[in-house]
Amino acid sequence: MKGSTQMAFRTLFLLFFLATQPLLAQLSTDETPYSLIHSLSLPEIEPIKVYFSENMIDKEVYREEFPMFAGVSIPVHEKFSQRAQPTLLPDGSVLWHVMITVPGATALGIVFSDFHIEENDKLFIFDDTKKHHIGAFTQANNTSHGNFSTRILPTSTLIIEYHAQNANINQAPDFTIDEIIYLTDDTFLEPSTEGTKSSGDCNVNVNCPEGNMWQKQKRGVARILLRQGTNWYNCTGSLINNTFNDATPYFLTSDHCGSSASSSDLQAWQFYFNYEYPGCPNSGGTPNTRMLTGASIVAKAPISQGTDFKLLLLNDDVPIDWNPYFNGWSVSSRDPLAGTGIHHPSGDAKKISTYTNPLQQGTFTGGMPNGYWSVVWEETESGHGVTEGGSSGSPIFDQHGLIAGTLTGGGASCSNPTSPDFYGKFYLHWMANGDAPETQLKTWLDPDNENPEQLFGYDPNAITNFVVVEIDPPLSGTVLGAGYFAETENVNLSATPSDGFRFKNWTDTLGQIVSVNKDLQFTMPEAEVMLFANFTDEVNIETPHELSQNINIYPNPAQDFIKVYFGEVKDKVQVTLSSITGQILTPPVIINTGEKSSHTIYLDHIDDGIYFLTISTGNSTITRKVIIR
Repeated sequence: MKGSTQMAFRTLFLLFFLATQPLLAQLSTDETPYSLIHSLSLPEIEPIKVYFSENMIDKEVYREEFPMFAGVSIPVHEKFSQRAQPTLLPDGSVLWHVMITVPGATALGIVFSDFHIEENDKLFIFDDTKKHHIGAFTQANNTSHGNFSTRILPTSTLIIEYHAQNANINQAPDFTIDEIIYLTDDTFLEPSTEGTKSSGDCNVNVNCPEGNMWQKQKRGVARILLRQGTNWYNCTGSLINNTFNDATPYFLTSDHCGSSASSSDLQAWQFYFNYEYPGCPNSGGTPNTRMLTGASIVAKAPISQGTDFKLLLLNDDVPIDWNPYFNGWSVSSRDPLAGTGIHHPSGDAKKISTYTNPLQQGTFTGGMPNGYWSVVWEETESGHGVTEGGSSGSPIFDQHGLIAGTLTGGGASCSNPTSPDFYGKFYLHWMANGDAPETQLKTWLDPDNENPEQLFGYDPNAITNFVVVEIDPPLSGTVLGAGYFAETENVNLSATPSDGFRFKNWTDTLGQIVSVNKDLQFTMPEAEVMLFANFTDEVNIETPHELSQNINIYPNPAQDFIKVYFGEVKDKVQVTLSSITGQILTPPVIINTGEKSSHTIYLDHIDDGIYFLTISTGNSTITRKVIIR
């Protein structure tokens, strides 16, 4: 009864929270401003001049507990209507223009308040060279809170153009130009041949060879430009999947990224997706056009006695043509064996750092005891990826490509690459920071209380199937790259032996050798793929596929029951049926196969779908897909 009451409370809390959020706005229409299309000369405009001073920077922002400082807000508080100059057009509509200049600036954005666009009107922003522009913003961008921030343009002068269908030349729009975003770093400079390179030279771009196996996961990771008070900071975070697999725009980062940001601050936060170089070199430019604005906090836990996470709900759905990926996660407490961190160090283009040894238990200063993973990064062929300011909040992935934690801090740098970094543990983010929904991830990422141990990522652009890999003998090695894949997608698997073992070969379910190379690549077929990664110890003592050779399941597809036949296996065997999200559907049953040659599972309480049947002995485990219909 107590569990049912708690679940009902969580459901009501979720419904209330979502009902109180602003409706999702639409992005800009990517049009060219009217005056640029028609090569109109702008009226003589007296610019609004604002100035940056070093005194605007609070020295406190450089303390360790703050994320990386990026810039400041310069107050303007000018009504657009009081500064706008009109131009009457032949069709009876009116163009209104306002110019803002900040001497010495290299990168600017605008924050509006009382933001409102009339039906059929359009707003644009461009620089004085007319090379860079954003918009159109329309009535669809109106929000109940009236706050709106624009992405950064590489300029010292911004021109706001409002195209009004109302022909009243004496009535300009009345929203407020509240502040200018003035960035002191150089990450939004105009792309050059050599790129921006704001992070250390040891860092590795995500599209170097080290990122080949992480091309799905990187699509969920985004740079955050966040406001807290009058200051702007750089952080990183990731889209994250929930058990509904419905592309709800949940975004996971660390709580110290804007730990005291107000709800008004959050509406100005900017999330830059696909912010990366196209190849391995720092060249080709980093596109910053794919930006979403605004979010709300749904759950968080601080560093102080906690695990430092923040779960946001973005104001907008991520456009499908941006190719987003909602990263999967694991709530297992087992130490991740190998993997990567993907992040934006110093606000730079997306980078990747690699670890090949199991993560260690760790405690970050002031945080929950043993609430963090400690990682030491490895040197790889393209460099020695580390983390820097701006990487805060980024995910660390395990050997299955699932999020295992979020970055709080550490000592790793290009000058000290083997100093450890610390990531708040995802499985402790889950429920260990408190019972209230606003202090845990479970309420939001497992809304139907399925209790999976892990959940693979979600790709809204693809129909996916599994690549399942079994390691034989168990614990003899690790495999990176298994999981969900779309038909025709390129699959990259890599096997690494444990100490005392060496890789032998890949085999299929019939025992046929697929490859003897530890790195296996293939194109995903329509159906599920199941492979064995086979290892042998140093004296070449081979371990037979005991379970694999003997276990038979009938019928499959099944309707009323599944029967498992154990063949020549003479051992105690555990049998478990679970969903594709990892939810245990039947209690584990131990069978002594010396006394009982088969086991029947009745399915009268199981819905139609795809499930996994796991059979394990003391030294071997296999998993078989079962279809129930």
